[in-house]
Amino acid sequence: MSALANPSPFEAALEADFNARSGTSEAQAAAFDRFAKLRLPNRRVEGWKWTDFNAALRSAEPGDAAEADIKPSPFSALDPLEFRIVNGRIELPDEPVSEGLRYGVVNPVATIPDLEDHPIASLNVALARKALGFEVSDDVAFDRPVLIRHINTGGGFSFAQTMMRISPGARLRLIETYEGEGAGFYSHLFHMVVRDGADFRRAVCQDMGEGGIVNSICAAKLDKQAKFYSTGLSTGSRLSRHECHVHFWAPGSSASINSAALVAGERHSDFTTDTQFRAEGCAVSQLHKGVAKDRGRNVFQGKFHVFREAQKTDAKMAANALILSDGAEENHKPELEIYADDVECAHGSTVGALDEDALFYLRQRGLNENEARALLIEAFVGEVVEKFEDEALRNIFASLVDKWLEQQ
Repeated sequence: MSALANPSPFEAALEADFNARSGTSEAQAAAFDRFAKLRLPNRRVEGWKWTDFNAALRSAEPGDAAEADIKPSPFSALDPLEFRIVNGRIELPDEPVSEGLRYGVVNPVATIPDLEDHPIASLNVALARKALGFEVSDDVAFDRPVLIRHINTGGGFSFAQTMMRISPGARLRLIETYEGEGAGFYSHLFHMVVRDGADFRRAVCQDMGEGGIVNSICAAKLDKQAKFYSTGLSTGSRLSRHECHVHFWAPGSSASINSAALVAGERHSDFTTDTQFRAEGCAVSQLHKGVAKDRGRNVFQGKFHVFREAQKTDAKMAANALILSDGAEENHKPELEIYADDVECAHGSTVGALDEDALFYLRQRGLNENEARALLIEAFVGEVVEKFEDEALRNIFASLVDKWLEQQ
């Protein structure tokens, strides 16, 4: 008997895959039961009304993923420690493990309490077979970047997890890419802890084919005086949603969460964040930039949740967007939920078109219309790209923006 009422063909394939597995744990069974009640999120669910996974996957064919040649990453120029997750299969670097690091393929997480009401997180816990485990030892400053490449090469569905611990006083730079021409559904659940005084910097790049469907979740717990930086760039896909859940659990920690999306055709990009403050004296700044053309859709949802004990919180959020075509769409939902009384919290949102006066000014100085428009868009998105402190990394992201502009 199916645990799902009137399942779609895709949901039936998910359940069949779950039932066919041997050695399923009680935690995984409980996670699938939660998913069976929640189901794939749809536009009637608050928080998902602009990113309808149920509609996108209702008629999806759950076929196998195809093999494909994997090209070098543009980030290979940074000499990273490279991991690959290909259709959910984890591939470790073929080199000796550096001192101060520990990594390997481990069993997936049993649950994340704060995400038990999240339908795709529950599905991931139920169906992920393995996880990439990674730890940086105390006071280790690992300055070589770590690159995790999420590669989707075909149809079907795949699930993977990463569990990471940045120990007290440690430092790490991480680059995550979402790539491949596959049309399958890929779910990644990234659970991490940034311990006392640690410094973690994350760059996310999605440059997938137009048929891919992806949901990535980064859930980060910050301890005392920890620092968390995350900046993402997405060109969308058939349906993509990148979530960042940052929870401040100890005083004096800080975060910078930034994102930019450039979508054209019928591509869809969603950046959703949930920032919870449970300790005093914490700070976060957040900036999102969206550009939409043709029938592209950008979604930004950001929430600051300040609990009563989180006095002296300093939190600022801004979301700005450019619409380049009549059929394009921008959806912003900034939120503040504040129960403390000694805080500085602010949010703002703007949506508009390119400034005609600025276009005229640039054309008067010898640029044609396409060049002038590209220059203004590049400057608009550049405010996010400039958040990267590393010049080489910043240049690679700037080149990806230039590549997108050249294709329009």
